[in-house]
Amino acid sequence: MSDNGAPLVILTRPRAASDRFAEALRAECGPIAVAILPLMEIAPLGQGLTLEGVSALIFTSAAGVETFASLSTDRSLPAWCVGDRTAEAARDIGLKAISAGGDAAALVGLMLDARPEGRLLHLHGAHLSADIAEALSREGLRAEGRAIYDQVSIPQGAALATALAHPGPVFVPLFSPRSARLFVRAAGDAVSRIHPVVISEATRAALPDDLAERATVAAAPDAPAMIRAVSALISC
Repeated sequence: MSDNGAPLVILTRPRAASDRFAEALRAECGPIAVAILPLMEIAPLGQGLTLEGVSALIFTSAAGVETFASLSTDRSLPAWCVGDRTAEAARDIGLKAISAGGDAAALVGLMLDARPEGRLLHLHGAHLSADIAEALSREGLRAEGRAIYDQVSIPQGAALATALAHPGPVFVPLFSPRSARLFVRAAGDAVSRIHPVVISEATRAALPDDLAERATVAAAPDAPAMIRAVSALISC
């Protein structure tokens, strides 16, 4: 990089997810500067969850698993999970998890190959990137979705402005189209100097054209690939 000064990584996911990413990044790169500035937080929707008649659960995020754990004590159902991190979260709370090891398309493909019987319930956030239940239902499976948490935006204001004024190169990992849009809106004109690292082409497409052109897309839609992409850019 031509920028002077040490790099800074700005993490905008909810606090727990950002803490995990920062820990993994530092394990890879050493004591790199990280600013954790969540632009959203997880807020459960409702006080409980009825699973009567449900044969299996579907999760597309660790946040969904963690919210489920706060709403239900039932650990008897198998959990179909989008990737390894989500599956790990499901196993941590006592569920039997099956990982698609990829993205929403990989999860749909895995489930269509296996064709699990009975009623399938996708527990997700209020803002969907992919409608898993609809995709499965079109192929004859009994699937439905239910929003159990919201991702409430958090203003960062001066703290974000200070981080974006960092004299060295600034890298911002972005994990969803919505988080990309939130970041661009929060950063304002300062967005022009950052180096985005995105989890998918869909996330890159949510960025303004000039920012999308210089975005680095992770080789796979998961946190380890994002770690590798950031690490390669900062040469650690």
